[in-house]
Amino acid sequence: MLQDQFVSRLLLIVVFGVVYIYTMMKMASCNSVETSPQKHFILKILGGINVLLGVSCLVMGVFWLTQVQYPEQTIDLSYSANQIVRTSDKYVIWGYPTSEQSRAIMGITNVFSSLALAAYCFFYRKSDRKWWKKILRFFYGLLMYAFYCSATNFHYFDATEFVAPGLFYLMSGYALMNSKKRNMPLADKQKITDIHKMEDEESETCSKAEEETRFMPLENVLDVDKTNEESEVQPTDKPTETNLPVTEQNKVDEVSSNDSMKAVKYCRHCGRNVDYDSYIYCKYCGKEL
Repeated sequence: MLQDQFVSRLLLIVVFGVVYIYTMMKMASCNSVETSPQKHFILKILGGINVLLGVSCLVMGVFWLTQVQYPEQTIDLSYSANQIVRTSDKYVIWGYPTSEQSRAIMGITNVFSSLALAAYCFFYRKSDRKWWKKILRFFYGLLMYAFYCSATNFHYFDATEFVAPGLFYLMSGYALMNSKKRNMPLADKQKITDIHKMEDEESETCSKAEEETRFMPLENVLDVDKTNEESEVQPTDKPTETNLPVTEQNKVDEVSSNDSMKAVKYCRHCGRNVDYDSYIYCKYCGKEL
């Protein structure tokens, strides 16, 4: 392959690889029944192994990229056992890669495929599928991997070469649409479980408060009741005198003083009965009343 053809194919590998990783992430959590994330130790270990494989493939791919030498002319044919026979009027648009180029392409492709499998392992959530659906799901992912590896193998740009990328995008789109439809009821389930948790917490707090008051001594319970009654009475139990005008307040004070004068009928000095309404001085001892 020429230099511009080789760079274009690498860019296509990156685009298809990003789509493949995102699709595997969504497939891993599709139709999940886990309300809270669980620890899947075996899958986490497998995901770590795939990450290490991806890193090693990246190192090998970069190494082979440094060893690539671009031919001066397009390589027309590459005979193999799985070669598709075409008529003589078809000509090659993108040439076939050299050995170094094919190894670099294989290394970069394996990087994204390893990361896609690692993403599936890390984002996996348990589902309620039946066993035969799980088997179909496995073959579904296997077909996506096969179509991804051959999705950028363009030379003639005819209908035969567009089968693999077309099927890859169809399967990826179907998986993404299916994951969105299945995850919407999961969000509703999560809201319902959150509401039930809040109700349970409120009931627990109420029961704890009742138990504390039940086993509390009688004196403390009476004190609590008194404090509650005082807190309820304080904002409404205000003196009525502050709300009255000044003149009415003076009248009330005069009436109260007259009542107190009328109530006292004995001299404070000698203790004899006197009339406060008609006299200012005691008629017995002569002192001021």
